[in-house]
Amino acid sequence: MTNEQPRSIDRRTVTAGMAWAVPAVATAAAAPAFASSPVTGGAEYGLFVTTGLNNGEVGYDGTDDTGELHPKTPAAYFAAVEAGDNPESDINWNDGSQCFSNSNLFRNGEGSFTPVTNSGSGEDGSYVSTSGFWWSVPTMTPKSGDGYVPGSTATLQKGATFTTLVEIILPPSASWTADNIRVGSRRWTGAQSGKRVTTKATTATHLANQMVKGDWSITAPQKTTLADGSIKVTGTVTFKTTEDYTVTQSGDTYYGQVEFMPNNIYVFPGYGWTSFSLTSCVTDATISYTGQPEGMDPTLTLSNELVTTSTVQNRRC
Repeated sequence: MTNEQPRSIDRRTVTAGMAWAVPAVATAAAAPAFASSPVTGGAEYGLFVTTGLNNGEVGYDGTDDTGELHPKTPAAYFAAVEAGDNPESDINWNDGSQCFSNSNLFRNGEGSFTPVTNSGSGEDGSYVSTSGFWWSVPTMTPKSGDGYVPGSTATLQKGATFTTLVEIILPPSASWTADNIRVGSRRWTGAQSGKRVTTKATTATHLANQMVKGDWSITAPQKTTLADGSIKVTGTVTFKTTEDYTVTQSGDTYYGQVEFMPNNIYVFPGYGWTSFSLTSCVTDATISYTGQPEGMDPTLTLSNELVTTSTVQNRRC
């Protein structure tokens, strides 16, 4: 994906008019990385995506933790974003050179990560290798980590939908691998579906929840042989929330979050691999507010926005 430095931006539609049902990898890969926190009026929100390798498998697995490497307060988080030092879930990964420094464990996180932590049980300043969307209660001073309106609410309405294009490139010698990719514990040979349940935060200081209840599905894999004999496997993951989730500002609680991937997607690297890529988008989501500052709309609707790509390549630094 692009290696542009993080920057402060207002709400922006990247995919204006694009039919996400047939996402173009080239278009998504060329889109800017939304590393800073978008805002509309007094609302903050963002989308983050992670890929990598661990436990002998390439792909997606939201269990690895960076440790407390990043800012531990909302104010420090937004100051880091403004300075171009965006908090991410990177582990042993070099964004500039697009390569890994440890062949046994690496993660590449891209986009706008939940301020301070994206784990409901995480320590402030730590990030887990998930993919998700976060939103804030109304604030009087966006992108400052301050000014959150006491007692205000932000509700991610039922039916919020997120779409992710999965693209796997394998060498010609890896035909067995192409036939044995796993989604969860099952081989990815056809369409699959499953459910995720709401998970509230237990120890995270500023995060109300980690997960919102919803249904996920993935299309059957599409396999293509490229001109050089490489094998491309693609599919589309869709996640749709099945209940409203309200964040109420109380104490230090400011943010809500939804993870939008299955638990994992595993690719065996033993016969070789070239790249694993996830390109995610907010297909449709509405957030409603109470207690918002004067002049802030009571609802925010996102449609085909925040395209974010994370790619890992088989390249050691």
